[in-house]
Amino acid sequence: MLVFSNDRLGPSAEIVVSNDVAAVMLQQVADAIRSRAEARWELELLRWLDDRALAAGRTTSALATVTIDVSEIAWTRDHFDAQRWFLIDAIARATIHSEHAAALDRWRRMIEAHPRDSVQFGRRWSWSLTT
Repeated sequence: MLVFSNDRLGPSAEIVVSNDVAAVMLQQVADAIRSRAEARWELELLRWLDDRALAAGRTTSALATVTIDVSEIAWTRDHFDAQRWFLIDAIARATIHSEHAAALDRWRRMIEAHPRDSVQFGRRWSWSLTT
């Protein structure tokens, strides 16, 4: 199972999906930004989404629960609003043709609610072992 979370919002905001569903969701969002990513942060977000989708697809153990928290995204304080909008827009576009639209919409709302004061200075991307 994979849990999409936002520690600042608490457990009531969590979304729990199978690894296969998570892999599809993450890949759909990555595909939605693939042709639009230009800035360094946008390209890194694309790589991070691809990395997470691949890792979720490779996790076969029913006992392994992986969590992806909104705070894992390497937001920057100076560009947080634009970065958040870029991701929200990508999720909204991915939702249009997805069979997992409800879960994507809940993840989008979780990201919309992510407070600006949660952004950590100097936050770096965390890569899985698949890269």
